[in-house]
Amino acid sequence: MLHAGTRSGKRPKAGFTLIELMVVFTLLITLSAVLAPLLLPSPGRTLQATAGEMATTLRETRRQAQAGQVRKRFLIDTESGRYGVEGGNSWRALPRDMTAALTTGESLLTSDTRGGIDFFPDGTSSGGRVELGLGERSLKVDIEWLTGRIRVTDGES
Repeated sequence: MLHAGTRSGKRPKAGFTLIELMVVFTLLITLSAVLAPLLLPSPGRTLQATAGEMATTLRETRRQAQAGQVRKRFLIDTESGRYGVEGGNSWRALPRDMTAALTTGESLLTSDTRGGIDFFPDGTSSGGRVELGLGERSLKVDIEWLTGRIRVTDGES
């Protein structure tokens, strides 16, 4: 008895050819080489993300000052690696091994490792800088005193 589609009556063997397996493995290796650097954490991406989160917290502090028509203070403790809005209950922690240095007015320093930056109802600020470092890289989060503008720049600039 013959099976349909075969001449000799034998069934074709199921499975993959060597060429098909090599193509699949080549695709998997190529995808893993391209995606691995994007999915694995790197110091540069961690530093950039943290600086962005800190800039967002600073902008939120400024927005609260303007909306409430009151002075609001952004605080950072460089020893414990925590920062947030004074009086707020949602403090953020810096990633492990990240360093932070605060440059601000002397009157805004509450200890050797803790200080703040004030934002006023008109949008201005006391000004200052937070420099974040991780490994060989660093980024600066600058706060302009006259405009209250917040920007992240490379540590070497």
